[in-house]
Amino acid sequence: MSASQSLAVQDRKYHKKKALVEKFIKKSGKIDHSVILNNVDVDYDTLMRILSDLRSEGRIK
Repeated sequence: MSASQSLAVQDRKYHKKKALVEKFIKKSGKIDHSVILNNVDVDYDTLMRILSDLRSEGRIK
């Protein structure tokens, strides 16, 4: 697997996790880190990046 393919796979995985986190937040109405970590298969660093991205995109407050 080339480096660009590896990055594409990582990017796909990130966007899939991002979609799961966003769906969970909309369903539960909570942006509590511990609740998300306990209910969505995502590590802390990735979650922080996702939350930052969602805030900058205006999808969450």
